[in-house]
Amino acid sequence: MRIAFVGPESCGKSTLSSALAEHLQLPCVAEYARTYVERLSRPYVYRDVVAIAHRQIEELRAFPNAVFDTDLIITQVWMHRCYGRSPWWVERAMRQFPMDYYFLCAPDLPWQPDPVRENPDRREELFRQYLSRVKRTGIPYTIIRGTDPSSRLQHALQSLPKGN
Repeated sequence: MRIAFVGPESCGKSTLSSALAEHLQLPCVAEYARTYVERLSRPYVYRDVVAIAHRQIEELRAFPNAVFDTDLIITQVWMHRCYGRSPWWVERAMRQFPMDYYFLCAPDLPWQPDPVRENPDRREELFRQYLSRVKRTGIPYTIIRGTDPSSRLQHALQSLPKGN
């Protein structure tokens, strides 16, 4: 089963994906975009986001059963937001390697600044864009809200289809 977490920056995706993967005894695929951008000695550009998308597709091929700390949905929305476009093959890859379940993390956790985060005042707007995009996939999803990590994990576990 492929499970992905989507949502704006600083909404608990990394913490929750790691906890869920551990509970389900599945690999947790960390957010590559963060690692990539942290290594840059300059602002990222379109070709960097394309490289991130290519890596995410490689991860989808490599991990048919995993919990993903992020998803191509985030990359696609980011490409459109920053550059007004995304390559056609991103959409194709999303159809070719679909998720089985999405968790959309609401931006109700306090903002935690760090050097690669850049939208503290646009989290609600991004949340709505991610929600719209997740709905368009037709893939089951749950919105995760709240500030208590333990209850967020319990909500995620209770939301998964039975047998997982």
